[in-house]
Amino acid sequence: MTMPAGSVIGSIVVEEKLSSGADGDHYLGRQPALERTVALRRLPRDLIASPGVIERFQREARLGAQVLHPNLVQVFDLFSHRGDHYLVREHVEGAQLSTVLESSGRLPARIVVRIVLEVARALGELHRRGIVHCDVCPENVLISRWGEIKLTGLGRAQQVGEAEPPSPPPPTPYSAPELREGGGADPQVDVFSLGALLHVLLLGRAPGHPGGPVLAAHPQLAWLIRRCLRQQPTRRPDLPSVRRWLERALPRAAEDSRMEIAAWFWDVRMLRPSVPELPEELSVAESPPVARGLPRWALPAAAAGGILLAVLLALLGGSDDEQQVAALARPLPEVAALKPAEELPAVLAGEPGRVAFVAHPWAEIQIDEQAPFLTPRAAPIELAPGPHQLVFRHPRYGEVRESIVIRPGEQRLVRHVFAGAQP
Repeated sequence: MTMPAGSVIGSIVVEEKLSSGADGDHYLGRQPALERTVALRRLPRDLIASPGVIERFQREARLGAQVLHPNLVQVFDLFSHRGDHYLVREHVEGAQLSTVLESSGRLPARIVVRIVLEVARALGELHRRGIVHCDVCPENVLISRWGEIKLTGLGRAQQVGEAEPPSPPPPTPYSAPELREGGGADPQVDVFSLGALLHVLLLGRAPGHPGGPVLAAHPQLAWLIRRCLRQQPTRRPDLPSVRRWLERALPRAAEDSRMEIAAWFWDVRMLRPSVPELPEELSVAESPPVARGLPRWALPAAAAGGILLAVLLALLGGSDDEQQVAALARPLPEVAALKPAEELPAVLAGEPGRVAFVAHPWAEIQIDEQAPFLTPRAAPIELAPGPHQLVFRHPRYGEVRESIVIRPGEQRLVRHVFAGAQP
């Protein structure tokens, strides 16, 4: 039975049903007391009678609550209500990697490396705590609209040295041979699954099929896949070695791949960030969008430079997509320089201002060298009266710096449109 919108389950108000699957019914909910959106999963009652289902459900919650990592879906709560079992976790606004594969068939190598690296980082944290995932597959990898990669599905996980491990998962193309045979799990099980994930993302099909032109075009990735898929666990590389190799394979070993992943999804018109509803008092004060970046007179020169770069790459044999993307993603020259400090007024006393930010197509915004955030962002940010320095970053359109002055109690909407990305 579907729960209608507005139903209250414990501290959660149900907003809408998202999906139903073999693991239960998924809802979007909200915790008013904490002002946060959550994902609510309910076990259907016809599944409760199946052996091991409740045990795996509770196990997933317990293990997920033990580990806090940016690449793992965070578990908030587990409870029962009127005979039903619920799990409350972080809501990831996006899609399963399996859904992305169904739409795109396969992904470019530069995006595959970044996605698998983020999954490997999540596995590294699990292994550090003595947990083996045992079920790494596209269905258990979530991609947010902002390029975040989140690993979930700990219901089949095992702890190293566990006396009575849970029943093994049904064999899949991602399962290591020793796991299919009912053996105990160790971290090398997840290394096999990571190699299988690389295979399906590059080729669009699981291991067991002959390699095609994609692997032929990426011999280093093919070499890594073959090593990870070795039948004997001791002959596979360990997870830290796989992580180091993937980091070296990137054009630049970025600690945070969110922007590159989100930019690709934007280009292929998938998982685009939705524009938030701005507070009424800010939306009415919105000013017309102003494109910032290279001045108009510089655009022809920039275009000519891009053509010259493409010709040079062709002459040098640089046909690899990673080289071209690295050239495209190189930041543009900074043209909106900050005002000198002496031109900005001193800090003003009084009530903080509330500032909302909108960027096209999207941006990572940093204020006063504090931790950056990604747009779109629905909630305004409170800023102390006085001058503030802003940095707008996008992997394709570069970096632009600006300065603003906030007056006491001011409410403002700051819009930024990157040059070359007009709506």
